[in-house]
Amino acid sequence: MKRNCCEQLLKKCFSLFIILSGVNFISETKQAMAQSKPSVVTFTMAEAVGLALTTNPEVLAVRERFDEFKQLVKETKSDVFPQVSAVLAWRKTRDPGLLNSPFFTRFAGGEGQGLPSSAFDAFFFTNYLWNFDVSQKVYSFGRISNALKVVKEERSGIDLDVREVENRISLDVARAVYGYLLAKQNLHVLEVERESRKRQLNRIQSRFEVEDATQLDLLRARVTLANLGPEILSSETAVQVAKASVNNTLGRSIDAPIEVREQLTLVQPFPNIMQVETLLEIAKQSRPELRRYAVDRKVLDAQVGVTKSELLPQISASAGFGVSTFDISNVSNFALHTWNAGVDFNWKLFDGKRTYAQVAVLRSQKTQSEYDEKAFRNQLSVRLTEASGAWNRALESLSATKLTVAEAKEAERIAEELLQNGAATTLDVFQATLSLRKAELNQTVVYHDALLALAEMKYLVGFRADSAHSIIEKLRPIADNFIAERIAQ
Repeated sequence: MKRNCCEQLLKKCFSLFIILSGVNFISETKQAMAQSKPSVVTFTMAEAVGLALTTNPEVLAVRERFDEFKQLVKETKSDVFPQVSAVLAWRKTRDPGLLNSPFFTRFAGGEGQGLPSSAFDAFFFTNYLWNFDVSQKVYSFGRISNALKVVKEERSGIDLDVREVENRISLDVARAVYGYLLAKQNLHVLEVERESRKRQLNRIQSRFEVEDATQLDLLRARVTLANLGPEILSSETAVQVAKASVNNTLGRSIDAPIEVREQLTLVQPFPNIMQVETLLEIAKQSRPELRRYAVDRKVLDAQVGVTKSELLPQISASAGFGVSTFDISNVSNFALHTWNAGVDFNWKLFDGKRTYAQVAVLRSQKTQSEYDEKAFRNQLSVRLTEASGAWNRALESLSATKLTVAEAKEAERIAEELLQNGAATTLDVFQATLSLRKAELNQTVVYHDALLALAEMKYLVGFRADSAHSIIEKLRPIADNFIAERIAQ
C-alpha cells in the first residue's frame, strides 16, 4: 500500500516537473522568437524619405561616385607633377664576336688566316645598371587645362546625378507609402462594413425568431456577410504587398513590421497649384536632368580641347643619372657615372585624321544631347500636364466625395431605423451599407490620387516628394527663394 502511494507520488512529481519544464521551454522559445523579430519602425512619409536616402542601395551607389571623382581629379592632376622612375638592372649577354661580322675575312690575309682559333669564339659579359630618370611637362598647349576643366564640370554633374536619384527615390517612397495607406484604409472600410453586416444579421436573426422577418431576409443577410470574406482576404493581401513595397524602398526586409503616422487627407485650404507653363519654367532652373544636359555639353566642349591638343606640340624636360658597369664591385663607383639632361619638343604632324574624327564624334554627341534635351522637355511637359490634370480632377472630386460619404452615412442610419419600424426592407439596408462603402472607398482613392499628384508635380519640377507644397503653389517669391537655395547647395 505504501509502495503504491510512493509510486503515485513520484509519478505526480515527475509529471509536474515535465509540465513546468515544458512551460519554461515554451516561454523561453517565445522570448527568443520575440527577440529575433525585427522591431516595428514608425514613421511619417517625410521620415520614410529621409530613411530611404540613408539606406537605399541606389542612393549609396551614386554617392560613392564622389570618392571615385576624387581619384579621377588626382589622376588628371598627375600630369602637372614630375614623373620619376628608377631602374635597377642585371643583364647577362652572349656576343658571337667576329663570327657575326661580315668583315672578319679581311683580317690577316683573308679567310681569317693567321688568327688564332679562339678569336672566333663567342664571349660572355655581365652588365650592372642603376639609373634615375625625371621628366616634367613644360607646356602642353591646353591639354592639361582642358582636362582639368572636364573634371571640374563633371563634379557639378555628379551633384546633379545625386539629386536626381534622391528625388526619384523620394517619389518611389511616396508612392509606396500612399499605396500602403490606401490599402490599409480600404481594409478598414471593409472591416467596418463587416461589423455593420454582423449587427444587421443579428437583428434579422432576432426578428426571424419572433416571426417578424422572412427566411429570405435571413438568407440574404448571411450571403451578404459571407461575400465580404473574399474581399477582405484580398484587401489583407493588398496590405501585405504594399507593406513589402514600402520596406523595399527603405532597404529593409519585405515582411518587417511598419507603422505609418500619416493620413490620406489634405488640410484645407487646398494648395493652389501654378499653371503648367510656370511649372515648366521652374523645372528648367531646378530639374537635375535638364541641368545635367547643359553640364554634359560643357564637358564635351572641354574634351574637344583635350583631343585637339593631340595635334599640338608637347614640350617636356628630362634628366637622368646612373651607373653602368661590367663589374658588380663598381656599382657604387661614381667615377663611372653617366648623366643626361635635355628638352624635348614633340609635334605630331599627321595621325591619319584620327584626331579630326574624334573631334567630330564629340561634336556629334553634343548635338545628340541637344536633341535629347528637347525630347525630355516635351515628355516633361506631357507628364506635368497629366499630373496637373490628375490634381484638378481630385480637387473637384474632394468636396463631392465628402458630401457623398455624409449622405451615405445618413442614408444607412435612416434605413436601419426604418427597418426597425417595419417601414423598410433588409434589402434597403444592404443597399445603403453598400453605397456607404463605395462612397468611403471613392473618397480614399481621391485623397490618394490628390496626394500622389502633388508628389509627382514636385518631382517633375525638380524637388523631393516630401518638399513643402509652396514650391508648386502660386507663391512665386517663396518658390524662387527655395529654388535659389537648392541651386546654391
